[in-house]
Amino acid sequence: MFLKDVEEITCKEDAMLNGQLKPGYNIQVGTENNFVVGYDVFPNPTNTRTFIPHLENVQNRLECKFKTGIADADYGSEENYDYLEEKEIIGIVKYSTYEKEIKRSFKKKTFNADNWKYDAEQKEYTSPCGNPVPYKRTVTKKNQSGYEQIVDVYQCENCEGYPFRELCTKSEYERMIQRNENWISQKTI
Repeated sequence: MFLKDVEEITCKEDAMLNGQLKPGYNIQVGTENNFVVGYDVFPNPTNTRTFIPHLENVQNRLECKFKTGIADADYGSEENYDYLEEKEIIGIVKYSTYEKEIKRSFKKKTFNADNWKYDAEQKEYTSPCGNPVPYKRTVTKKNQSGYEQIVDVYQCENCEGYPFRELCTKSEYERMIQRNENWISQKTI
């Protein structure tokens, strides 16, 4: 099944009185061989949270199980990839930041932690100035749909006097990095 996001239906009234009409519904359409096989209307604004319920709704209505799910990068998330794997559905879905991450300009950003050296054995990053950024703790985060993500937290121990501190972090505290191993492995498949 190919999943397509259709233009959102907008509200007719200007509830905020600022001249902007806000999306009222998010419509999802599933196709197979260029035929519409199902559609759903959702109140939530993001496509990542409509992927699973739409796929399940269409499969239930058609009483079938899809072998392949194709969708654009709006649907690429850790939760959706885990769902596809669990249900043994081949997913052809780019992750949302793919286009940005393959650009040379992204790879040249010195203070982007994705570009920092990471030592898996030592479990630490190395900042652009050569300081170690060690592992501190593991936390479990829950998103709005209840999906749990496990994230390792790394934090600089002393950024005082670092000449590029303002470029490295806007925080009054030391630079903190969150690393999600499951998400990283999904993006490299």
